[in-house]
Formats: sequence, C-alpha cells, structure tokens
Amino acid sequence: MQITKRLKSLLFETIYNYIEEGIAFIDRNGTIIYYNRQMAELEGLEQEEVIEKHLWDIFPTFNPQNSTIMKAFNTGEPVINDEQHYLNNKGKKISAVVTDIPIVDRGEVIGVIEIARDIYKSKNLYDAINRIQGQEECPKKSSKEKALSLYTFDDFKTQDEQLLKLIERTKKISASDSNVLIYGETGTGKEIFAQSIHSASKRRNMPFIAQNCAAIPENLLESILFGTVKGSFTGALDRPGLFEQADGGTILLDELNSMPYTLQGKFLRVLEEGVVRRVGAIKENRVDVRVIATVNKEPLSLIEKKVLRDDLFYRLSVISIHIPPLRARREDILWLADFFIEKHKHISRKKSPKLSKEVKKAFLNYSWNGNVRELENVIESALNVVGEEEEIKIEHFPYYLIDRLTDVKHQELIKSNVYKTYNEVVENFEKKIISDALNKADGNVSKAAKILNIKRQTLQHKLKKFKIN
Repeated sequence: MQITKRLKSLLFETIYNYIEEGIAFIDRNGTIIYYNRQMAELEGLEQEEVIEKHLWDIFPTFNPQNSTIMKAFNTGEPVINDEQHYLNNKGKKISAVVTDIPIVDRGEVIGVIEIARDIYKSKNLYDAINRIQGQEECPKKSSKEKALSLYTFDDFKTQDEQLLKLIERTKKISASDSNVLIYGETGTGKEIFAQSIHSASKRRNMPFIAQNCAAIPENLLESILFGTVKGSFTGALDRPGLFEQADGGTILLDELNSMPYTLQGKFLRVLEEGVVRRVGAIKENRVDVRVIATVNKEPLSLIEKKVLRDDLFYRLSVISIHIPPLRARREDILWLADFFIEKHKHISRKKSPKLSKEVKKAFLNYSWNGNVRELENVIESALNVVGEEEEIKIEHFPYYLIDRLTDVKHQELIKSNVYKTYNEVVENFEKKIISDALNKADGNVSKAAKILNIKRQTLQHKLKKFKIN
C-alpha cells in the first residue's frame, strides 16, 4: 500500500493529537503552523484561535530576547526541558516544562517544534517516583545477608516426579548467564524458582532485585527500570534505575505481560546490547545483568494477543521453565496441606489437627485457581477457627471455599477437565493455526505453507506429526 500525502497527514494528526505532550510548530516568521489539542488544553486556548497567528500576539510575555523558541532559531541547537512560567493573551498563567527543537533543512533552520508538559503533572511524576524508590538510599546489606534472605531450591516443596526432575535440571543451568522465562499461574511459586536460580548462580553474592511490572503505573515504570537524569522532568534528580542497581547481579521482572508493549521494545534493547539510557539522558550506561522474567499466562497466547512481543519472548526464553498448576499434580495437594498444617500449627496452640475425609475428597476435586498460595492461605484460615477440634472440616474454611467445595456442578466440571502440559498447549496452538491456514487455502498444502510463511516440506511434516488430514 502506497502512503499518500493525505494518509501521512492523517497519521501525523492522529499521533500528535493522542500523545500526552503538547506539540506546536512555529515557522521562521514566528507564525504558529501546528498546535495540537494537548497544547491547547495546557495553555488554555482553542486551536483555531492560535493557528496562523504570530507567537507574540498569543503570548505577550515573550519577546525575541527571552523566548527559547527564538534561541533555538538563532543557535540551531535544541533547548531541553526548560521550566517556564508565562501568560497567554487572555491573562492565564501557564507553567510548563518546554523543549524546543530546531528543524534544519540544508543548513538553514526552517522552523521549531515545541514540546510542552504541565509542570505540576511532571512534579507529581517525580514525587511518585521518589515515594516508590525512597528519597534516601536503603542501608546496603552485606552479600552474606542478601544471600541468606533469598529462597533456595530446598524451599520449593513438591512430591511431583516431573517437577522434581525440573528442579534438578534447573539447578544445573543456574550457573549459566542466560536469561530465563518462567511461566506459571498465580501462586505456583515462580518467585521461589527465580530466587533459587540466583542463589545457585555465580552471581549469588551480587544484588538480586525484583520488580512486579503490574504494581507500577505505566508512566512510572520506565523511570523505575532505567533511571532518570536531572531535569528530565521537573524536580527529577540523577537516579539510577533498577537495571543499574542490579549491575553484576540478577533482576526479576514479575508479571512481564503487564509491561506496556512499547516499553518492551526498550527492554529488548537492554537485553541485546547490555546498555541502559536513563529517562532524559543522552549517554548510555553499560550494565551486566541477568534477567529472569515471569508471566502468569501462556506465552504464545500473549504473543497472539499482542500483549507480549515475540522478539522479546525469544530473547528471554533461552531457558524456559513451566511450573504446572497445583491441579495438574494431584499428589501434591494433600501432601502440601499436611505440610502447611504443620508449618502453621502454632495458631491453634495444640497438636496438629488432621483433614477430615470429606475435606480430603473435596480438596482433590477442587480447581485451586490460586494454586499453592491459595492452599496455604485456606489452611492458615482454618487453623484460626478449628479451636480444640481434632479434625479440620469444610465448615472451618472461608465462605467462598465452602460454596465451591460443596458445589456438585463445580466438582463435576473439575473432574471432567483435561489438564494439559505445556507441550500439549503448544501443540494444540500449532494444530489450530495449521488447520486455519488449510481452511483458507481450501486444503491446498502449498498455499497453506505460503500463508504460514514456512516451507512446504515443513508443513507436510507437521501434518503427518499432528495427523491432520
């Protein structure tokens, strides 16, 4: 599709009317040629009363001597993040952080693009970052103290044979510097795995920094991860981000699928080149960091929904770990329940009570959507109300669980569910996209291969493997 002038114009309008910053373009005569909606809101004006007007007519407090726009015109150099307080022609006071960038054509400045942000919003952004990171640096623990505070593989409790094999394999690859992607539902123990990998690695005496990507607002996450430089927004200081703080060690990015799609591109560059650029900075800082990332949903479905970048997935999943949900490892349910009863028995101030037969049966039929974390929480809850009774009964559990444990339809649904392994999920996904391509191609294998962008021989192999007619 050829990009016409009209399409370019529409793209320009759409982009600059929906970004957060105010944008204006001033030509060499000082006439305002472009003025987006955000700039109009910031300066308390209407777009139509500004466009094609001279700069001094709209902003009488500016003149050729004090205007940063004129400075950019005269020097050919940008003015970055200048704090300004000025009046419009209606007498409204405006406070903004302004950047003026000259547009140069064949050595001549033909115009200036001005980018402005509300100074108070910028200040709030800075204050929020300070609240999260803390104005004062935390006292640094010794390497030994750091190591002692982290989980090891011994802390991951399971009787499942396949999971025990996975732990042994993971122990062996922990010494590697390769990045790791851990997939598992909420509550399966992804962070225990991540910390254990660090504890078993050669980086064990270096920093381990964890950040939940879902816990930080999108507009703050970039500053938290990559740091800031003084003046990048109002009140900002030179502050290292988490990648610089983790230099030499490991950074855990939990719930990576909550990271904004655009920010994932910047994160990918850190992985590929080993450098970070703080927000507002020109220079880059080299970092040596091993990245462990976790997702709580199936990665390929996240890629299909454009929640996770495919290139980032491939870069991260050099070492890929799938922790199966608790419902897929039934032998762990009652074993872990007994473990948590023993762990929290001090709550009931007596010898450990036992699970009743009714509870055991209900536990084995329950879906455990919260996985091991949910199991531990409901056991702790029951121990608070069991009193002097020797058995934990269904009536001792939280109300939501009682409803589900006694819901016959729910239990039948759980029993009929077929729990799939990671490989089965991937194969089912492949089968679906191959079948869809064949349908589109009316059963023609060559056409289907072109749709899938793979070789005909490869497709034939997969058709035979998956027994697709």
